[in-house]
Amino acid sequence: MARDAPAPGGRDRRLRRLAGVRAYGFPEGNPGPYIDVGTAAATLLLAAHGVGLGAGPVTSFSRAAVAVLLGVPDGIRPELIACLGRPSPEQPPPVRRRGGPAWDDLVRWERF
Repeated sequence: MARDAPAPGGRDRRLRRLAGVRAYGFPEGNPGPYIDVGTAAATLLLAAHGVGLGAGPVTSFSRAAVAVLLGVPDGIRPELIACLGRPSPEQPPPVRRRGGPAWDDLVRWERF
């Protein structure tokens, strides 16, 4: 039997042991899951742009309400909603900066 192959009945024991692990197996307080969510979101937003869709991430929402609405199982917590849609052909003009500090006031090259 291969080393990774579970013994008969071993798979069920292993799944029961893992059932208490949340968020991809990272311990509570570990930032790993948030890095994963951010990487997945960035990839999704870039892919949407690549096929001509507008996209925007939302992180301020009722996680409990979304979990109920989507039927999310216990132990899983929604972290991000990605809004996707077709952008309007007419876009507002870009916001132009008025006043404020100049770039040279904010950046220091090779000195403090």
